[in-house]
Amino acid sequence: MKKKNQSKNKKMTVNQYINVADIKNNMLYTKDNFIIGFIKVGTVSISTMSKTDINILTKTLSSEFASVKDNLRMLKISKPVDISRLVSDYRQMYVASNNLKQKELLREATLFLHKYSVNGNELENEYYFLIRESLNNFVELEKKLINIARKFQAGKIQANVCTTEEIARLCNLFANSSYGNIETMELEDSLSIINMNYDEV
Repeated sequence: MKKKNQSKNKKMTVNQYINVADIKNNMLYTKDNFIIGFIKVGTVSISTMSKTDINILTKTLSSEFASVKDNLRMLKISKPVDISRLVSDYRQMYVASNNLKQKELLREATLFLHKYSVNGNELENEYYFLIRESLNNFVELEKKLINIARKFQAGKIQANVCTTEEIARLCNLFANSSYGNIETMELEDSLSIINMNYDEV
């Protein structure tokens, strides 16, 4: 009897395991009739800021979010640093240059970046805020997402409502255990896609 149960568990697909019915219209639709919107928020390097600037940022965000009643959920994803754009720029500079010394420096810099990225020790973090509403509150959720993004922008923090494609890529992380590490904060049981044990997928 135990072997039969184990066999059934092994045949369960990731799609069956997570609480995602569809992803469209820049929203994630859950199987229990909720919709979830995502906001990608940029990072802030406090170490490069003065105490005055930190106080201004803190007061600005505190003031902006004082009226927010929604239970925001934060998702942090750690993944290898993406050097593809920088390497591409170096290659273009290499091809365009006639200076042998500059070419050598660009070649060494490219090799260093590859070594730096491949070892997997250097990670970059991405932060997302999630808002959930019932299925019939689509318009209200859209307004909330735009409002929250603007509150971050008031503090000069980059924030954008995620598109359908971005949400799909984000959800793919939960089905691909080699893609990165995922952490969540202030989560509820109702969002099973986030609550699942990432290492067991």
